[in-house]
Amino acid sequence: MGDFRQLSSLMERIIHKYNQAENKKRYFGTDLILTRTEIHTVVEVGDKPGLNITALAQKKGITKGAASQMIYKLVDKGLIRKEVSPVSDTEVCLSLTESGKAAYEAHQRYHEETNNLFFKTMRKMPEETMKEMEKILIEFDKILDIQLKQSK
Repeated sequence: MGDFRQLSSLMERIIHKYNQAENKKRYFGTDLILTRTEIHTVVEVGDKPGLNITALAQKKGITKGAASQMIYKLVDKGLIRKEVSPVSDTEVCLSLTESGKAAYEAHQRYHEETNNLFFKTMRKMPEETMKEMEKILIEFDKILDIQLKQSK
């Protein structure tokens, strides 16, 4: 059995560094500076045009309110367009504007050009390690969901 405190400390350090990276702003094919959260929301919409707020929130693991706030921000920046769903008047479908498409494509090129070290490293790992890591991360995700519900 390993030292769980050491593992917990490592997870906290990783989360802290991830949060720092998440808040770093960059240009992605437009004259707008975007956070990692903003560009990844653009990517979600670009990957699945017609996505609604509920599906976006579920995919990102955030509340509908948080997803809605992010969409309003990206609509204001001219990257995302909201349209009434052809299925229901109460549902909104999301799509990218021309600027949103430019940001989406620039983000795709960014990942291609940088040969993301994380993915390179992960590809080198044995399949069994990847499966075990996935199990651990799924459990960690469940624990965080429980903690978030308890702190409301």
